[in-house]
Amino acid sequence: MIKEHQIDAELVQTICKNITKNVAVNAVLPKNGLLHIDKLLPFICIYRYKEIDVYFSRLLKTQASYLIVEESINITHLLEAIRLITSEKFETFLILELWPNKGALKNQFQIYGPKDKSTETINALEEGFSEIKKTLSRVSTKFIPTEFRHPKHLSPLLDINTSKKSGTLVIGISIPAVYQNTDTNELFSLFFRKFYSIFSETIKRAVYEFIRVQTTDAFENYLMLGKTHIDAATVASDTQLAEISERMSFLLRVTPVNSNEEWDKFEQNEFTVKPSFKYRLIAIDPELEKRKLFNIPIDLVEDPTLAFILRGKRLEIEKQLIMLEERGTDNFRFIGESLYGVIQEDVLVAAKHILKTYPKGEVIEGSKRLNSSEFAEHAQREIDYYANKFPDLDLGIEIRDDVAGIMVSKSKLLINNEMDLDANRCDALIQHEIGTHILTYCNGKSQPLKQMYVGFEGYDQLQEGLAVIAEYLVGGLTVNRLRLLAGRVIAVHSMVNNASFIETFNLLRTAYAFPNRVAYYISMRVYRGGGLTKDAVYLAGLIDLMAYLEKGGKLEPLYTGKFNTTHIDLIEELLYRNVVREPILPNFLDRIEVKDRLKKLRKGMNIVDLVL
Repeated sequence: MIKEHQIDAELVQTICKNITKNVAVNAVLPKNGLLHIDKLLPFICIYRYKEIDVYFSRLLKTQASYLIVEESINITHLLEAIRLITSEKFETFLILELWPNKGALKNQFQIYGPKDKSTETINALEEGFSEIKKTLSRVSTKFIPTEFRHPKHLSPLLDINTSKKSGTLVIGISIPAVYQNTDTNELFSLFFRKFYSIFSETIKRAVYEFIRVQTTDAFENYLMLGKTHIDAATVASDTQLAEISERMSFLLRVTPVNSNEEWDKFEQNEFTVKPSFKYRLIAIDPELEKRKLFNIPIDLVEDPTLAFILRGKRLEIEKQLIMLEERGTDNFRFIGESLYGVIQEDVLVAAKHILKTYPKGEVIEGSKRLNSSEFAEHAQREIDYYANKFPDLDLGIEIRDDVAGIMVSKSKLLINNEMDLDANRCDALIQHEIGTHILTYCNGKSQPLKQMYVGFEGYDQLQEGLAVIAEYLVGGLTVNRLRLLAGRVIAVHSMVNNASFIETFNLLRTAYAFPNRVAYYISMRVYRGGGLTKDAVYLAGLIDLMAYLEKGGKLEPLYTGKFNTTHIDLIEELLYRNVVREPILPNFLDRIEVKDRLKKLRKGMNIVDLVL
């Protein structure tokens, strides 16, 4: 018989005080036990161990309420104290006792619960665990109606009569250890990531069904049962990734420093001699940066969603570091294709459709022009508006001679001192640069995750799609702008089909009527570094965003920070969980004409009609 040890009454009292105040609990228990309660919730996951299984513990740590404790520790009083506090808000309480199964039925999830009761919760567990079969076909799930809901060698956490009187439901779950070799204890790491993601979601969905049916306190979404607080391992990993990404300055290091000079030579040689582009010296050692990158302990991040985001960013940074090493070679292009993807057929079709509909660019004559100072005056009013919304950030405008046209650097709008702009494009450019790029940076900067402003993996695609949509919404998207996005896709397609720089340049100016200088700069961007397919994502982002809005997708969450369309569901999850804050929205969204155009987008539009 196991000799029981008690938990100190003072510790229990401290835990109860924190729960009452809705303060996160992270209590170390005797014999290296751990209690975590993220916020007031009517459930807890429990794992009682003789010798702790670190991998199984990681499964429970995906939840917002868990207790991992050595089996000789008496937790009866602690559980009852937690239940009494939660009963002040919730009518019932759910205890999920889980344990690893490495025995004869190690391929079967076994769920132990009451017969003909809490069927929604049991069904959610069965359906969730069945997802594992898609990867590992031999896995099965079985529900066993019984009063015996704990490991065989242990006593029950609560006897059935006590649980009924206290309004507590106990469900036992035996989890097959299919994620490791039970003979050698070797972890199948890639499969384990998928396993714990499915486990995490399954438990939350089951608890949600329990709350929905058994209590009057309604949670809007099962995701609200996830963790709110970010642990130290996540903060450290996020910070280190952001530092490496910002130090790398990837696009700056793969963009020529002599593009203007080479244009002059290219024109003088009547477009027959390939430009010779020069690049900034690389002031970092990619090998050392990769070493730092893979020393980041993302495997210690408990939250599956945050771990997925951080792993994606690490993979992007790794590929960019390799591309810096391969700058100027064919390998640069091939690695870039794996990073930015190849052109999807619908994107290429859309590009050709745009250029067929608008075979020539617009020539605007007689309209008012703005110089750099005049444009800066208009932009300053928008900067001032957001400066009031983000008083802790340094927003501003700089007129400089070392930038091409207009660009954003973090919270600064940079304007070329010789810029000459059609006044009709003024508002559209302001909303593109300030109302999108600067705003999402500021919103991201206000979030607890640095990746929200540094940018998730592949964030450019949605960022540029959102920025072009802003131009349309304020009535400033032009034929020339849409043709430029399409031209970039054509140039990338030409390049990946092994056309030379001069062949692509000639294709743009002869077949698609781009002015010589515009065709040159499109080609320069696509062939820089050895071939960069990134420019195709701008039109792809616009197409994805139009489809998203037509399907009823919410526009507001897209301003939360810098991420890709593939991350929208993750962002909405983090918003539900209060891990990230609701964003400040663009000033222009309040305009009546903007609301009207947004309604048209939601009904579905042909991409060429965005300029009408």
